[in-house]
Amino acid sequence: MQHQKEGTKHFIQQRITAILNIFLGVIVFNFFINNINKSHDLVLVGLSNNLMWLIVILFTLSMSFHMWIGLNHILDDYVDGIKARSLLGKLNLIMVTIVALATSLLMINIGLF
Repeated sequence: MQHQKEGTKHFIQQRITAILNIFLGVIVFNFFINNINKSHDLVLVGLSNNLMWLIVILFTLSMSFHMWIGLNHILDDYVDGIKARSLLGKLNLIMVTIVALATSLLMINIGLF
């Protein structure tokens, strides 16, 4: 976050994703609460609904991006060593990318196949 404009951009992006996460999170949470006592097959049928698997993917991508920004801010604030911060930042990006891609691919698999 060396540049002031970049910090402002990340601030706005984090607030937008936070609002988006609230709305999408309520939908996803509601889906799983309503299906808590249903069989695995019925839950998969519900997730294969085009709207539902798309919402789960959007929620996952938004949460992943939000998490990436937040963890980078934590690293900037609390990790003093440049090399350590850089390494942890790269690990953060790798972790967030794996979570986002794995969840998205699984939801596409459920939704389309």
